[in-house]
Amino acid sequence: MLSQRVANLLFSGLILIACGYFAWVAEGFETSGLLATSGLPSKFFPQLMLALTAICALIVGAQYWTKGSAGDDAGESVFNDGGEARRGLLMLVVSVACYALWRQFGFIPMALVLGPLSLMAMGVRQPIIYTVVLALTALVYVIFTQALGIQLI
Repeated sequence: MLSQRVANLLFSGLILIACGYFAWVAEGFETSGLLATSGLPSKFFPQLMLALTAICALIVGAQYWTKGSAGDDAGESVFNDGGEARRGLLMLVVSVACYALWRQFGFIPMALVLGPLSLMAMGVRQPIIYTVVLALTALVYVIFTQALGIQLI
């Protein structure tokens, strides 16, 4: 399977690319809601989080680039078997598909499929977990739209 060093270097690179892309997307955010009253642009918080994420990815990437490992993971592989690799790749596909769904159709359709598709990709079979995930999705929606007055588009 894939070594920890190669996997973490690739993942750090992908994280940096994703952070750059999402920071660029955040540039188009309109100032509204709670941040508008504080004088901060709507892009401030997402770009701050993306910058912190990128810094962490740089630190991890530099550690694996220079030392070849982090802690005791030298010589270890990322996945123990093909099933774990399949589940990991399926989660990546679900993440990208849900992002595309969000961009095309909005938050609500994406939120409705993200949890169940993620659980299916991970091989979860207990119906109660699906119910809890959908309930948490509804709770997030209610908190943002009703309690905070933020329109989820």
